[in-house]
Amino acid sequence: MVAGWQQLSKQHANSVLPLLVGDQGCGKSTFCLNLLPPELREYYTDSIDFSKRSQAEQALSRFALINMDEFDSISASYQGFLKHVLQKTVIQTRLPYAGSTERMPRYATFIATSNNFDLLTDPTGSRRFICIEVEGRIDYSSAIDYKQVYAQAIEELRCKKPYWFTPKEEAYITRCNQKFQRMLPEEETIYSYFRVPVNTELFEELTCSEMLERIQRKHSGFRCSTTTAMKLGRSLKNHFSNRRLRQGTVYKVVEIKR
Repeated sequence: MVAGWQQLSKQHANSVLPLLVGDQGCGKSTFCLNLLPPELREYYTDSIDFSKRSQAEQALSRFALINMDEFDSISASYQGFLKHVLQKTVIQTRLPYAGSTERMPRYATFIATSNNFDLLTDPTGSRRFICIEVEGRIDYSSAIDYKQVYAQAIEELRCKKPYWFTPKEEAYITRCNQKFQRMLPEEETIYSYFRVPVNTELFEELTCSEMLERIQRKHSGFRCSTTTAMKLGRSLKNHFSNRRLRQGTVYKVVEIKR
């Protein structure tokens, strides 16, 4: 966040979004507001409307911290635009009464809250989210020494400590986010027919298409579009051991007898 304010990189924006997940009333939104000292809170907002794309992009330059309260209420149709906004480094916009477009720097960092766990719809893009379960009510009884907090952040940046994640760290974040992944109905069906082998148990190596064909033979009403099948393939890689063969990726599975 502080690196973004200081414009340390012109090529990369802060595309990581911490996501606090916990019961209603546990203090998630207050925590987000308290990340900024009182003198900067006019640059905080929790009311961004993704249906108004131009205004949403302008908010990247107007605000220091944008809280996407109730993240799970954001329509799936806006997920692509959200990805675009998270990665955007410069905003090109035409201000009111201006005759030409103007390039404006991006300062905003995003944070989000939710009461529900089934949040993430794209397993390949979940590295952008740091999902944190809030297990109890957040304690605000201690005062925050904002000067010291931000002085430490600036000092670490001055010492060139990395403020980005390595590929290994991104892979770890993706694994941790699995409990927050929203499962497709087709995924639930596959996992009710196939499971992970245990220890030295005999297994089969099947492609995603072969698993779907077996399910369709047993469940005539089951249908799966090409787009959904591609999403299933990405999910299966996170769930089952797999390897790449000439006919495609095969997964080590045990069929659940019914």
